[in-house]
Amino acid sequence: MAYDLADQHLLALVAMRHADTEGMPDDSVKGKTWLQKIMYIASKSCGDERFGFAPHKYGMHSQALEDSLSKCSDDGLICVRPPDGNGAIHITAKGRQNLDPDKCDDAMLCQMQSAKSLLDCLDYREMIVYSHALFPEMRECSEIMDDFESWRVDKAVSMYLKGAVSFALAARMSGLGRDGFGDHLRRGGIEPHTPLVRTNVVVITKPPTF
Repeated sequence: MAYDLADQHLLALVAMRHADTEGMPDDSVKGKTWLQKIMYIASKSCGDERFGFAPHKYGMHSQALEDSLSKCSDDGLICVRPPDGNGAIHITAKGRQNLDPDKCDDAMLCQMQSAKSLLDCLDYREMIVYSHALFPEMRECSEIMDDFESWRVDKAVSMYLKGAVSFALAARMSGLGRDGFGDHLRRGGIEPHTPLVRTNVVVITKPPTF
């Protein structure tokens, strides 16, 4: 069976090695929600509209990506473990045989690598806060806005402290602004901008590996 460009980009995302190989040795994607958001961020960064993302009850969603996921799963190119629909997405040996990264856009691959390295180090609530705060255009149909609002400050702090995002980005996600977020950290005994808080955002400097 022939696999189109959307299928190849999906296979590449699931197969690509994390740039931080020590911290994230597995090459899987944590789940369908992560996959949708990773691909949206990469697509938006590249101006690539092939997946036709639209607002959804959990944020951005692409039916084309969902269809490609089902097709590749049915054909045995990827698998979900545990197989309840919510587990991590892995590429199979057959999937690697059918993967052809040369058919994918290089800029898109680099953006996919960057987004994957970031989002896969986040827990579910952090991932929701990140995507809802930074991409408001995709939250108009969201059914979890109340959850997002209740989580955003604490999860902005946790992402900042683990080095996943900068102070400025965490302040934006918190909804408090820079001064308000700084005051919130100090009330918790954390001094902003100390050398103890380092940003671990991966800067992609070479093509992804698979």
